[in-house]
Amino acid sequence: MPMKNCQEAYPPSLYGNLLQIVHDAIIVINREHAIIFANRRAAQMFAMELNQFLGLPFASLFMADDRDILVPNILHLTTHDGEFEGECMLLRRDNTTFQGLIAASAFQLDKNIAGIAMTIHDITEMKAIQQTLSESERLFFLGRMLDDISHQIRNPVMVIGGLCKRLDVKESYARRIDAIQREASYLEALLDSINSFIRLPKPCLRHNTIAEIIEAAETNFKDMATELGCTWQGKYEEGIGEESLIIDMDLILKALEALVVNACESYSTPGPENMVTFAVGRSSDPTWPFTITIRDQGCGISPEYTSHIFSQFFTNKTKHIGMGLTFAKKIVEEQMDRIEVQSRYAEGTAVFIHLAKERRRPIRTTLLEDE
Repeated sequence: MPMKNCQEAYPPSLYGNLLQIVHDAIIVINREHAIIFANRRAAQMFAMELNQFLGLPFASLFMADDRDILVPNILHLTTHDGEFEGECMLLRRDNTTFQGLIAASAFQLDKNIAGIAMTIHDITEMKAIQQTLSESERLFFLGRMLDDISHQIRNPVMVIGGLCKRLDVKESYARRIDAIQREASYLEALLDSINSFIRLPKPCLRHNTIAEIIEAAETNFKDMATELGCTWQGKYEEGIGEESLIIDMDLILKALEALVVNACESYSTPGPENMVTFAVGRSSDPTWPFTITIRDQGCGISPEYTSHIFSQFFTNKTKHIGMGLTFAKKIVEEQMDRIEVQSRYAEGTAVFIHLAKERRRPIRTTLLEDE
C-alpha cells in the first residue's frame, strides 16, 4: 500500500533522534528570536545543559559588542533573503569564545508561526590551521631571506679579508683601513636591518585619528628629511585629520619612516631642491578610503627592476641595504592594508599606502534596514 506522506512512514521521534546525532549544533528560534530547540551538540558547543537553551534570546549566544548590530542583521538577512551563511565569534556559557560558521534558513509552519533553523559549525580548529599555514609561509620567507643574507655578508667579509692581507708595514694604512671600516659599517647596518625585520611584532590594532599620523610625521620625519639633505613638503586634504581608522600606530610609523628614508636616499647629492612630499587624503575605494603618499623626484626605478622592488636587499644604489620597501610591505599587509609603488626612471617614485577605515565586516558595523 503506497505511503501518503513521510509523517505516516516515520514517527516524529525519529526526526528528533536524527537531529541529536548530527555533529553540528542545531538551533531553532521562534519569531520572537527565542530558542525553542537545541540538539546535544549545541549544548556541548556552548557549554550548557539542553534545558538551559529553551527560552534563551538568540542574541545571548553572541559577544556583547555584536548584539546590537550583527545579530539584528543576521535575522534581517535570513528573514528577507530566506537564508544566511557567515562566520561569527560566539560566546559560551562560561564566557569563553569560539569562531562558528552559521548557516540559517527561515521557515513557516503555518500562516501564523514562523521561525529560523540554523546549524553552527565550530571552525576554531580550521582557523588555527590557517594561522599555522600563515606562520609556515613566514618561516619559508625567512628561509629564503637567510640565503640572501649569506650572499650579502660574504662579499664584504671577502673584501675585509683581502684588504687585511694586503696591509704592508711599509705603506700608509689609511686608505685600506678606511675601506675596511666602510665594509664593517655596512655589515653592522645590514645586521641591524635584518634584526629589526625579524623582530617585528604582530599588529596590535587600535582606533587612531589621521591627525595623530600627520602630527607624528611632522614631528619626526620633517627634521629627518632635512638632516638627509631634502626639503619636506606636507600636503593634507581638508578635514582629513578628523577621520579615524584602526591601525597599529607604532608599526605604521616604522613603515613610513623607512619610506621617507628611501625617498631621501633617491637623490644623489643633498640640496634644498630635493623635494620629499608627504600627502594624506581620501580615495574613492570604499575598502581603503584613505591614502598616504610619499613622493620623491629622485633617480626612479628602471622598468626591468619594478618586479623586484619589494624583494629583500633590492637596491639600485651602491652600499645600501635595500630593505625599506620589504619592511614597509610586511607591516602594511599584516594590517590588511595595501601598498603600491609607481616609478619612472630618472623622474622619481611615489609610494602609496592605502588604509582601511574599518576592519570589521559591514554586517558587524551597519544596521540593515528594509528597502
